[in-house]
Amino acid sequence: MVPSFRPLGLLPLLMFSTGSFSQLNGIDMRDRMEEMEHIWVDNNGANTDGFVGAVSPCSNYVGPNGQNRGEQSSAQWVRFVFHDSVTANLAAGTGGVDASLGFESDRPENLGLFVNDTLRFMSPTVSAYTSMSDNIALGLIASLAECGGTTTGIPLRVGRIDAEEAGPAGVPEPTTDLKTTLAQFAAAGFNQSETIALTACGHSLGRIHFSNFPDIVDASAVTSTNINGGVGFDATPAVFDNAVVTDYIGGTGAQGGLLVTAGNVSDRSDFRLYVSDNNVTMQALSVEATFQSQCNSLFERMINTVPAAVTLSDPITPMTWKAVDIGLDITPTGAVSISGYIRNLYYATAPPTVVYYDTSTANGTLSAVEVTTTALSSGTSIFGYTVYYGFNNTIASPGTTSLNFEGISYPVNDEIFILTAQSTSSRSDFVLKAAALTSLTSGLGSMTGVLYVPERQQGTVVNKIVNTTVPMTAYATAGNYTLFSSGSVAVQNTRSVIAKVLLGDSASRTVKGDLFAQGA
Repeated sequence: MVPSFRPLGLLPLLMFSTGSFSQLNGIDMRDRMEEMEHIWVDNNGANTDGFVGAVSPCSNYVGPNGQNRGEQSSAQWVRFVFHDSVTANLAAGTGGVDASLGFESDRPENLGLFVNDTLRFMSPTVSAYTSMSDNIALGLIASLAECGGTTTGIPLRVGRIDAEEAGPAGVPEPTTDLKTTLAQFAAAGFNQSETIALTACGHSLGRIHFSNFPDIVDASAVTSTNINGGVGFDATPAVFDNAVVTDYIGGTGAQGGLLVTAGNVSDRSDFRLYVSDNNVTMQALSVEATFQSQCNSLFERMINTVPAAVTLSDPITPMTWKAVDIGLDITPTGAVSISGYIRNLYYATAPPTVVYYDTSTANGTLSAVEVTTTALSSGTSIFGYTVYYGFNNTIASPGTTSLNFEGISYPVNDEIFILTAQSTSSRSDFVLKAAALTSLTSGLGSMTGVLYVPERQQGTVVNKIVNTTVPMTAYATAGNYTLFSSGSVAVQNTRSVIAKVLLGDSASRTVKGDLFAQGA
């Protein structure tokens, strides 16, 4: 489905300079940021992962048995963030959004399909570039944007690290008393008023289900088109708005939902919260603009609640111009070429028919300006439209240090690099090939390859990124370069693998394994 566009006026450029980004597990933060920007922006058509499509329209459900479940992926994604983050302990610097919930799906406090539905859908976009935790944060932002919020309400950041075991229990349940609920949210950094607001914000989307809470939801909610018996907290469960608040304040409609009106007083967890400050917070949220602003602010804090050892990136913004899938190759005579795509994201102004770029060397010399005039593919985005231009040209080598266009500079390392067109990937193995300046190989030992492989781990749907180091053997020379090969390397999962090669203290740029030649 083509999304409704959210024009931002003049789309900003992300301005980068070589060496300005830190590394995590040998992966540049810039690469992580640009991969997340891709998942967020490339929604339909060329180069899409289909991530945002899961919540477009907002009422969509991508789990088993389709729409008749009475489930809603956008609401599941918001609920996931709550349950993953609320057991954080700021004083101890532990917990927050870390995907530990994947190990906790069988706990009574995490009833329902939302944990594994969410993780299974997001698994294909988990790699060394984007953790499951980063995907979870994007999931909340995308849900709100597609459900009536804005694309600019909550800044998107990356850098989260996935947990490798379950976290502590303590997600408040319908029968949890007020004191315990407030204490749990306080440990995660939220005061009483913020806890009330977060609860109302979260219950703006989705439903409470008979399948999870048969003591609260009447069996009459179950139908052939509502198998799990979902009942909304208000009349607009697929719209992020303050109807849940105004219904509660006015005593109209669903009156705030079944966690306000449940027949058993002990199940009225929302009511206990809302009245705990004499409805002061709920009265303030009855103004739609206040609701939107407050929810965005609190959700931002929630997705940015991470373990103390984690450092998040600067905010990610849609890039008007961007290079995609940059790769280097070499001929038998040693000529080095650079290839890839230039993406233009636009809303109202038609894309150019000619795109210019150049490459530069360490001494500042610019190569001859190259021109691409053919738009190879296009797509649509929640931010407008995308168009892709291909390029493939020889560079001055050795010595080229950057690819430049439209005020953006991408670092190029032509001293040691993976040969993307000559490396291969099949269903179960990789053959990694690379080139390094022959002058670098003297005294630096053997080249090694590193494959960042998403592998299954016991107890959760979340894949763990495992660094697989493989020896590389010299097999030929080409001009100034020595060529290396790993031979066939068996891996558990070839999907979403990231690769790089090392020679002494020198390291190549990382590349996606899906750019390699594909075998059987």
